[in-house]
Amino acid sequence: MNWHLITDEQIPFHIQVRTLKQCAKEVELLHVRNQHASLQRLRQQIEHLLRLGFTKQQLLLNHHSEAAIAWGLGGIHLKETQLDQLHALKKAHPAMTIGASVHDLDAAQYCTEHGADYVYAGHIFDTPSKQDTPGRGLDFLQNIASNVSVPIYAIGGVTTHNAAQCLEAGAQGVAVMSAVWQSDSPKTVARQFTKGEQ
Repeated sequence: MNWHLITDEQIPFHIQVRTLKQCAKEVELLHVRNQHASLQRLRQQIEHLLRLGFTKQQLLLNHHSEAAIAWGLGGIHLKETQLDQLHALKKAHPAMTIGASVHDLDAAQYCTEHGADYVYAGHIFDTPSKQDTPGRGLDFLQNIASNVSVPIYAIGGVTTHNAAQCLEAGAQGVAVMSAVWQSDSPKTVARQFTKGEQ
């Protein structure tokens, strides 16, 4: 199964490192998201991840496109509010993986038309990080997946138990956080995502 692991800024970085030491070999792509960190702090985190064995090509940086370019990372992940940057970024840096988060079909179609390499669609299931908003559900995911050509990754409340449902609804893969970070056995969970096991 194609899957992305997203860092969780609610968990201290040294704790995330401890988890990654157990499961890094199973992680195909690590999406670094820390909206409140300075660029200096993000750079330090990136350097630490490289020492753990990740390659620059395996790292996506959320929001900070100029930093991702300057540091030679594999990709950029844009917020939905940054979609107007998508076309220019992809034109200037065609070799970089550039994706974005969307919450409706119009935004997903915009991403397709402007060169996105993938889209996160969500949130699909109920998730503690969005307690006041119910999940949009598999019908929402299926509608987006069937109406755009860009690969769709389901996000929001995705676990090893429901990931297969996302693929059946048309997703190319999944993007996860708490399923790994909150697990007592992150290596096992990561391996299950990689192998597509429940």
